[in-house]
Amino acid sequence: MQAHEDAELAAPEGVDDSEPLEQLYARSYLRADTPQEAENLKLVCEFADLPADRIYLWARRRYPLQQTAAKDVECGSPAAALTTAPLEQSKEGEPSSRTPQIAA
Repeated sequence: MQAHEDAELAAPEGVDDSEPLEQLYARSYLRADTPQEAENLKLVCEFADLPADRIYLWARRRYPLQQTAAKDVECGSPAAALTTAPLEQSKEGEPSSRTPQIAA
C-alpha cells in the first residue's frame, strides 16, 4: 500500500513538473524494473496474499517506462541521453572506430 501511495504522489505546489524521487522509486518497484525489485515485490505479495504477476502487469500499464524516460530526456539526464541518442553512423568508405584497421 505504501508503494502505491508513493507512486500516486502529486507534485508539490510551486515545484516544476518533475516527479518526486519517492514517486520514481515506488513506480520502479511496482513495475519490478530490476530482478531485485521483482524478488522483493514477490515476497511482499506472498505475505499479503496477492498475485505478484498481476501487480507487475498493472503497474507497467499504469506507469509506463517511456513516461519516465521522456521526463529524463527533458531534464537532460545522462542515462536518458544514452538510451535515446541516435547512434553515429560512419560515412561510406570512412573507417569506423569499431572496425580493426589492417596495416598495409
